[in-house]
Amino acid sequence: MRTAALLLLWFGCDASEAQAPASSPAAPQPVPAMAQPDPGPRAHVKLVTFGPFPAELRAAVAEGLQAELQVEVARLPPMDLPADAYYPPRRRYRADRLLDHLRMHLDGEPSSVKALGLTTVDISTSAHGHSDWGVFGLGDLGGRASVISTFRLRRRARDTEHLRFRVVTTAIHEIGHTLGLPHCTEDRCVMNDAHGSIATVDRSTGHLGPACRRQLERRAPRSLGAVR
Repeated sequence: MRTAALLLLWFGCDASEAQAPASSPAAPQPVPAMAQPDPGPRAHVKLVTFGPFPAELRAAVAEGLQAELQVEVARLPPMDLPADAYYPPRRRYRADRLLDHLRMHLDGEPSSVKALGLTTVDISTSAHGHSDWGVFGLGDLGGRASVISTFRLRRRARDTEHLRFRVVTTAIHEIGHTLGLPHCTEDRCVMNDAHGSIATVDRSTGHLGPACRRQLERRAPRSLGAVR
């Protein structure tokens, strides 16, 4: 009997230990996501108005450049049209002379700082075999200065939204040149050469085509967009 009691006591202790709940392992804690660093702007663009210019169009240009090209935009006070840029025979202003004045205002600035002149007067340059060819805009390829005019963009514009599209598309095109983008043949890309035809501007999507977007990332990556 004593032996039986001892056996019952031993099995009783063993059963009690077997029924004790095992401690469950701690649940893994989620690893906090690493914040991606902001690559910053691709470049810095100074908007310079030559003479009076509609405030709503200037604002649209700034918004369009920021959205499409990922650049930072600063709006500077208006400047007078330089007298030496005037071309009396055609009552126009030479776009290349306007670029000269814009470049002077960039002296001492880092290479990532660009300038875009905005004007309502007719502008021209030497192109397509003509010594004085009227243009919508002009930009330094891989350079620092560009200019656009609403003078020809206003012609036969259906309404204010249509004009806005033309002006913003032309601004993106010219700043695209300063970022290293040449004219392209991608269907409806913003970098198509207008060849003086407003129909080309109207056909554009207002955006870079895939090939031009890839080229932009190679030529002006955002990692290099910091002021330098």
